[in-house]
Amino acid sequence: MNKEFCVRDGFGLPGEYHGHPGGISRVVMGPKARNDQRPTALDTERLVIHTNEYEVSGSAGHPHAHSNQEQAFFILEGRMEVTVGDKTYVAGPGDTVFLPRNVLHGHRNAGDTPLKFLFISAMLDE
Repeated sequence: MNKEFCVRDGFGLPGEYHGHPGGISRVVMGPKARNDQRPTALDTERLVIHTNEYEVSGSAGHPHAHSNQEQAFFILEGRMEVTVGDKTYVAGPGDTVFLPRNVLHGHRNAGDTPLKFLFISAMLDE
């Protein structure tokens, strides 16, 4: 683990978010072995944080689930339509959405402006 404990704004190179068309992601912190070769400012054991931005038509593609992580989205700007299991929500600035392990979910930009949110994940043992 590196010895840095503060991440400055703008760290890293943004890239298309894996599997999420129309999205840009910046890995702020996460386990180096699991960050898909993108730069990470802080090497962690289990905690992953990305800053994400989706254009107006951006989405997470098809519904999917994760067996090795719990996730949460904290909405900064815009509106996100997110389906978790059999429930669909529209979340806005200040709202948080929790995605449990092994539950199908999908999300998209539901507004007419870019959607900006924090993606937070805790890596779990299989």
